[in-house]
Amino acid sequence: MKTITQRRYVRQNGAVSLFVVIMSTLLMVIITVSFVQLMLKDQRQATASDLSQSAYDSARSGVEDAKRLLLLEQSCRNKAAPASVNCIAVSAAVSSNACDTVSRYFGSGANETLIRQDIGDEDLEQAYTCVKILADATDYKGVINLNESNIVPLRGTGDFNRVVISWFTRQDLTAASNTMAIGFPSSAPSVELPPAGSRWDFNYPSLLRAQLMQTGSSFKLSDFDDGQGNSKSNANTLFLYPSRTGSSALNFNLDSPRRDPQNAPHLAKCNARFDQGEYACATTITLPGPIAGGAAERKAYLRLSALYNGAHYKVELMNAEGNLVPFDRVQPEVDSTGRANDMFRRVKTRVEFKSDFIYPEAAVDIGGSLCKSFTITDDDTQYQPNRSCTP
Repeated sequence: MKTITQRRYVRQNGAVSLFVVIMSTLLMVIITVSFVQLMLKDQRQATASDLSQSAYDSARSGVEDAKRLLLLEQSCRNKAAPASVNCIAVSAAVSSNACDTVSRYFGSGANETLIRQDIGDEDLEQAYTCVKILADATDYKGVINLNESNIVPLRGTGDFNRVVISWFTRQDLTAASNTMAIGFPSSAPSVELPPAGSRWDFNYPSLLRAQLMQTGSSFKLSDFDDGQGNSKSNANTLFLYPSRTGSSALNFNLDSPRRDPQNAPHLAKCNARFDQGEYACATTITLPGPIAGGAAERKAYLRLSALYNGAHYKVELMNAEGNLVPFDRVQPEVDSTGRANDMFRRVKTRVEFKSDFIYPEAAVDIGGSLCKSFTITDDDTQYQPNRSCTP
C-alpha cells in the first residue's frame, strides 16, 4: 500500500510584532524629544534669569555712579570740593536730566558705559545705557515703621506755605488679604485710642503724629516755647487720626494743641477704599511763618511718627497759589537702565543725603518698667536726695 503524506504550509504573520516595534520606537522618540525640550526650556529660563539679574546689577551700577555724581555736586554746593573737581561741569550734568548725565562727566562719552571689574570683563556685555537724575523731585517718599519716626527736611526750590501729607498704602497691610476696603478704628466724630498692643486692625491707617520745627534767619530757645499771635511759630504738633469724615485741611499754628489744648487728635480725611487712590489718607497743613524772618529765610523740618500701625508716606510742598514746589536736592530720583547682552532692566529709586547726626526717638527708652521719683519745690529744706520709689 502506498502512503500519501500531506504537507500543510502555515503562513507566519509578523505585522503585530512590527507594529509593536514601531510604536515603542515612536514612544521613545516622543519621550526623548520631550526631555530635550524640557532641558532647553530650563536652560532658556536659567539664561534669561541670569541675564535679567545681570541687567539689574548693571542698572544698580548706574545708580551707584549717580550717587557719586550727586555727592560731588553736594560738595561743590558746600564749597568743600577738591580743586581738581570741575564744579560747573558737575552742576550742569546733574541739572541736565539727560541719559548721558553720568557718562558725560565720568568720561566714557559713549551711549552706554560697560561694567567690568577686570580686563576682559567687557566680553560679558554688561552695561548701563541710560541714567537720568531728577535732582529736585516734586515729592518726598518714605516708610515709617510702627512707633518710629522720620525727619523730612522742608527745603523747596521756591517759597511754600503748606505741606501735603499722604500716608498708608496697600503695602502697609500687615495681613495677607486682597481687600480693597480701608477700615477705621472708630466712627466720627468719636475717637478711640486703645492701649498699645490692643486691637487695631491690619487695614486701619496709622495715627500719624506730625511735628513742625523751623527757624528764620536766627532764633532763641524761647522761640520754641510758643508762637507770636496766630501767624508765626517755630514749633507745632498735630495728631492726625484716620477718619472717613475728617478734614483734609488743617493749620499747624491754629489747630496745634500747644496753643489750643485739646483732649482728642484731629480727624484726618481718608478714603473708604484703596482703589480711590494710592494713599488712604491725605491732609494739607498750612505752615506758620518763622518767628525771625519770612518764608524766604525758613529752615524747617517735619517729624512724622507712626502710631498703632506702620505707613508708607509722601510729603509735598505747596505755595500760596496752590502749585507744587519741588524739593531742593532733598531726595533726588535716579532712573537707571541696565543691559546684559540683549536683556534690559530699569531701576527707579530715590537717594537721600543722610547726616551723621542721629535724631533720638525719645529722651528715655527702656524695655521694662521705669520707676520715677521727683519733687518740685521752692524750699530746699524739703529736698530728699536719697528718696527711693517702689515699682
